[in-house]
Amino acid sequence: MKPIISLLILILMLSFHLNGQEVISLQRAREMALEQNQNLKIADKNLQKAEAETKAMRTLYLPSLSGSATVAYLSNEFKEDIYMPTFVPDPTTGQLVPNVMIDPSNGYPVMGPDGNPVFNMYAYLPLELSLKGAYMAGVNIEQPLFTGGKIIAANKMANIGCEMATQNIELQKSNTIAEADQSYWLYVSVREKVRLAETAVRMLDSLVAFVKNSVESGLVHQNELLKVQVKFNNATLDLQKAKSGLELTRMSLCRVVGLPFETKLVLTDTVVDCSDQLFSSFGNENVEQRPEFQLMSHQVAMEEEQIKLIRADFLPTMGVSAGYSFLGGIKFGDQSMDNNGFNIMGSLKIPLFHWGEGVQKSRSAKLSKEIKILELEKNTQLLQLEIEQAKFNLQDAFMRIKMAEKALVQSDENLRLTKDNYELGAELMTDLLIAQTQWQQVFSDLIEAKTDFKVKETQYLRVTGRLGMVKE
Repeated sequence: MKPIISLLILILMLSFHLNGQEVISLQRAREMALEQNQNLKIADKNLQKAEAETKAMRTLYLPSLSGSATVAYLSNEFKEDIYMPTFVPDPTTGQLVPNVMIDPSNGYPVMGPDGNPVFNMYAYLPLELSLKGAYMAGVNIEQPLFTGGKIIAANKMANIGCEMATQNIELQKSNTIAEADQSYWLYVSVREKVRLAETAVRMLDSLVAFVKNSVESGLVHQNELLKVQVKFNNATLDLQKAKSGLELTRMSLCRVVGLPFETKLVLTDTVVDCSDQLFSSFGNENVEQRPEFQLMSHQVAMEEEQIKLIRADFLPTMGVSAGYSFLGGIKFGDQSMDNNGFNIMGSLKIPLFHWGEGVQKSRSAKLSKEIKILELEKNTQLLQLEIEQAKFNLQDAFMRIKMAEKALVQSDENLRLTKDNYELGAELMTDLLIAQTQWQQVFSDLIEAKTDFKVKETQYLRVTGRLGMVKE
């Protein structure tokens, strides 16, 4: 039996779809809104970006490998004749001393016109350097050993950014569901008001027929019929306005759930169920569950890491590097200068004096953190106040429903008695029309009260941080 029922439901839903209709429940409306919401898609992209940045920051702990190559071509060769002074062994010490010319008259070196001593003999060195096709290439690996804590702070900031992106997704989910709920229940409300307006038109239509028969029978005057017809025309106009409003709310719901505006909607929630079960959870709210609070807390943590990042710029840094290089294409005379080999280097940088720049930047970063802390304290109170307001609004909405239900029972009885009395001639037509108008207004108030309660219920769940889960 169950497979047959499932098949019938599938055929029914397929026929709706083929006719340009869409069957939507509140749960389905939420899911569709989440699937197509642009803000949520942007938030998801921001999360992917934050995750990529986190992975990029982790690579700073690892050594980096790089390659380099340089090629030079100079068409002109470098040629120069160089005369270099010579040295001779000292007879007493055996060490090399300049082979200068000594003046026999005074025993001092002979000085040339340029003010330099004159040598007895010069070495002739013809210099010829060729850079036609010189090149230098190599690979190098670098490993930071200490960076003042900059790498650690940068990684923590990346992780915090990732957490903030996640909380932003939860915030956008909550806002999207709240918007979907509001559009959904507004459509339900207007749809019920259209049905109420149709009922009012039918009631007045029956009353017109009844009064017309009474006029023809001579029981009432013609002006009684005119009063009912005027009321009937106004009710017909109100019905048309309600239908136009229903079309606008339908298109608004289509926009939220991502359907074409011309799509006809079939809502599964025909009766608005209002329960006071949420009241039992009053007093257990925790403002720290809200995505807004989490985002502000992460901003404080981000400022703390920013302080460490600034301090790192004014602390010593140390690292090592190793590489292998190739040198070729250089000729010195007839000799080739090709060479290759390993190299290892270490570096240490110690900032000494920057005119107080580091102190002032650190002070600025600390003040930024203090500002974020003050904003967190202020906004935490506002978030708590919003929760309390949502609780009062939910209670007031539930009380409004109870009062509207009681008023509807009374107006039902009043309409029934007035109608009976009018048919017996004990009431005027004006009294009957007033009773019917009152009944319609009370019924409309009850519809508004129920839909307003569902919207307030969603709002309460949103401000308490419990609307992120897609549940009906």
